Amino acid sequence: MAATGPRKETPVSMRFRDDDLTIIDRGAELLGLSRTEFMRRAALHEAQAAILNATVIRLSPDAYNAFMQAIAAPASPPPPKAAERLRRFAPWES
Repeated sequence: MAATGPRKETPVSMRFRDDDLTIIDRGAELLGLSRTEFMRRAALHEAQAAILNATVIRLSPDAYNAFMQAIAAPASPPPPKAAERLRRFAPWES
Protein backbone atom coordinates (compact mmCIF):
# COMPACT_ATOMS: atom_id res chain seq x y z
CA MET A 1 0.00 0.00 0.00
CA ALA A 2 1.20 3.47 -0.79
CA ALA A 3 1.36 6.00 2.00
CA THR A 4 -0.98 8.90 1.36
CA GLY A 5 -0.02 11.17 4.22
CA PRO A 6 1.69 11.33 7.57
CA ARG A 7 1.87 8.00 9.38
CA LYS A 8 -0.65 7.63 12.11
CA GLU A 9 0.58 5.93 15.25
CA THR A 10 -1.94 4.43 17.64
CA PRO A 11 -0.93 3.63 21.20
CA VAL A 12 -1.70 0.08 22.38
CA SER A 13 -1.95 -0.85 26.03
CA MET A 14 -1.13 -4.39 27.14
CA ARG A 15 -0.75 -6.19 30.44
CA PHE A 16 2.16 -8.57 31.09
CA ARG A 17 3.40 -10.62 33.99
CA ASP A 18 6.68 -9.40 35.44
CA ASP A 19 8.51 -12.58 34.39
CA ASP A 20 7.31 -12.12 30.79
CA LEU A 21 8.57 -8.53 30.77
CA THR A 22 11.94 -9.69 32.07
CA ILE A 23 12.31 -11.98 29.06
CA ILE A 24 11.03 -9.33 26.64
CA ASP A 25 13.38 -6.70 28.07
CA ARG A 26 16.34 -9.07 27.82
CA GLY A 27 15.55 -9.84 24.18
CA ALA A 28 15.18 -6.15 23.40
CA GLU A 29 18.46 -5.37 25.14
CA LEU A 30 20.31 -8.06 23.17
CA LEU A 31 19.09 -6.53 19.92
CA GLY A 32 19.68 -2.96 21.04
CA LEU A 33 15.98 -2.10 20.77
CA SER A 34 13.51 -0.41 23.02
CA ARG A 35 10.83 -2.59 24.58
CA THR A 36 8.25 -0.94 22.32
CA GLU A 37 10.20 -1.54 19.12
CA PHE A 38 11.04 -5.11 20.13
CA MET A 39 7.38 -5.87 20.83
CA ARG A 40 6.23 -4.12 17.63
CA ARG A 41 8.61 -6.23 15.55
CA ALA A 42 7.62 -9.42 17.34
CA ALA A 43 3.91 -8.71 16.84
CA LEU A 44 4.41 -7.94 13.14
CA HIS A 45 6.48 -11.08 12.69
CA GLU A 46 3.78 -13.25 14.29
CA ALA A 47 1.04 -11.57 12.25
CA GLN A 48 2.95 -12.13 9.00
CA ALA A 49 3.56 -15.78 9.93
CA ALA A 50 -0.13 -16.28 10.69
CA ILE A 51 -1.11 -14.74 7.36
CA LEU A 52 1.38 -16.89 5.45
CA ASN A 53 0.27 -20.03 7.28
CA ALA A 54 -3.31 -19.27 6.33
CA THR A 55 -2.57 -18.55 2.66
CA VAL A 56 0.26 -20.89 1.68
CA ILE A 57 -0.85 -24.35 0.63
CA ARG A 58 1.49 -27.15 1.57
CA LEU A 59 1.27 -30.42 -0.35
CA SER A 60 3.06 -33.73 -0.23
CA PRO A 61 4.99 -34.58 -3.39
CA ASP A 62 2.23 -37.00 -4.46
CA ALA A 63 -0.52 -34.45 -3.89
CA TYR A 64 1.50 -31.81 -5.76
CA ASN A 65 1.95 -34.14 -8.75
CA ALA A 66 -1.79 -34.92 -8.76
CA PHE A 67 -2.56 -31.19 -8.62
CA MET A 68 -0.19 -30.44 -11.50
CA GLN A 69 -1.75 -33.22 -13.60
CA ALA A 70 -5.24 -31.89 -12.87
CA ILE A 71 -4.42 -28.34 -13.95
CA ALA A 72 -2.50 -29.52 -17.02
CA ALA A 73 -5.38 -31.74 -18.19
CA PRO A 74 -7.72 -30.38 -20.85
CA ALA A 75 -10.74 -28.63 -19.42
CA SER A 76 -13.97 -30.58 -19.49
CA PRO A 77 -16.91 -28.89 -21.16
CA PRO A 78 -19.22 -26.96 -18.84
CA PRO A 79 -22.57 -28.49 -17.93
CA PRO A 80 -25.33 -27.59 -20.45
CA LYS A 81 -27.02 -25.02 -18.16
CA ALA A 82 -23.73 -23.26 -17.48
CA ALA A 83 -22.82 -23.27 -21.18
CA GLU A 84 -26.19 -21.71 -22.04
CA ARG A 85 -25.73 -19.00 -19.42
CA LEU A 86 -22.25 -18.23 -20.69
CA ARG A 87 -23.71 -17.63 -24.18
CA ARG A 88 -26.29 -15.11 -22.90
CA PHE A 89 -25.74 -11.41 -23.26
CA ALA A 90 -25.84 -9.33 -20.11
CA PRO A 91 -29.01 -7.19 -19.86
CA TRP A 92 -26.99 -4.00 -20.42
CA GLU A 93 -25.46 -5.47 -23.60
CA SER A 94 -28.83 -6.07 -25.35
